[in-house]
Amino acid sequence: MSAETIKARDNRAASPFFRAFGGKLMVPDGDAVRMGSFAGSHRFEWAVLSVLIPLVVSVAFFDGLWRLGGVWLAAVGVAPVAFLGMHLLGLCLGAWSPRGAFVVWGGVLTAWAIALLRWGGETPLNWVAWIWMAFVALQGIGVLGLGWQRLMLVSGKRGVAVRVALAVFVHLVVALIWWKVGMTWGLTAFVGLVGFWAVGTFRPVNQLFGPMPMRVHGRAPLLTIDDGPDPDDTPVILDFLDEHGVKAVFFVIGEKVRRYPELAKEIVARGHELANHTMTHPQHSMWSAGPWRNRREIEGCSDVIEEVTGQRPRWFRAPVGHRNYFTHPIASELGMEVVVWSRRGYDTLDRPVESIVSDLTRDLGEGEILLLHEATKVAPEVVKRVLEEIAPVDS
Repeated sequence: MSAETIKARDNRAASPFFRAFGGKLMVPDGDAVRMGSFAGSHRFEWAVLSVLIPLVVSVAFFDGLWRLGGVWLAAVGVAPVAFLGMHLLGLCLGAWSPRGAFVVWGGVLTAWAIALLRWGGETPLNWVAWIWMAFVALQGIGVLGLGWQRLMLVSGKRGVAVRVALAVFVHLVVALIWWKVGMTWGLTAFVGLVGFWAVGTFRPVNQLFGPMPMRVHGRAPLLTIDDGPDPDDTPVILDFLDEHGVKAVFFVIGEKVRRYPELAKEIVARGHELANHTMTHPQHSMWSAGPWRNRREIEGCSDVIEEVTGQRPRWFRAPVGHRNYFTHPIASELGMEVVVWSRRGYDTLDRPVESIVSDLTRDLGEGEILLLHEATKVAPEVVKRVLEEIAPVDS
């Protein structure tokens, strides 16, 4: 199994809305061959557009025929005229890529919808034009979403500066709303802003503030073990991993690496990987850390790992998963991906081992990232039982 993470890939959507909010690339069975040439399309978007665009095109031709020769000409002629018109327009307008075709057809249909609503008078067909204009409005939201995603990819000091500028801008907008519209709308906007920030910070698998791999290449799951090294648990866990022939990633705390350097070296010597879990593990306050504290926590841990083992970590995970608004650009500048998990068993809580193991191993999919911990009452037992489930030793 490769420990290389799967990065988010383009989901093949043609429209901005589905590109931004249509989810990650999912390759259905039998579709892998077409991926080589970037063929295919976003499946749900295809289902929507295959209904919406022919509907709007047909209504546009119906409207033209109706105005030209009355309702009977429109009723009889709409099917053949729309069929021929779609193909002839497709040839005349060009656009040989899905996104190019969407831009071209979107422009044509938007022009028709605006013309109908502006100058066409009240007709039974106006509701179709309004449906299309609502779809266009969704594309505007999609453009904003794509812009946000691009800004969240800017790393280093530029990335921090971009995020500070964005924060100042949105707070000024909220203040302007409060001033111009009143306290009710201003308070609503402020609560919405706080909610957006809280979701991005406190929901570990949320990717509002930057991409986070949740899978790895290969069919086997990847064990990631947080909060070490621990003098009681680490040696036992390493023996269990050796017994089952499994390699893991240890997300270690910088202060503990400094305290137990031999354990850190032993983890690497046995073929496992050390990753960054901050210098002091500020689980109760990492969510509120500014850019300077983020850098101290992340860079300090990486420096200690490199000093002790000679290896620079390439993965970072925040305590409790609470990476914050400034974490991504700093981690990226330091050469690390921010990694989350796809499975957790809440093994730091007072739960039966059977429940923890079941949550971690039940119906595992390809390349899932499992979150476990050291320095708990049940850490060795949980690791042992998980390994027995996912990598049983041949008798």
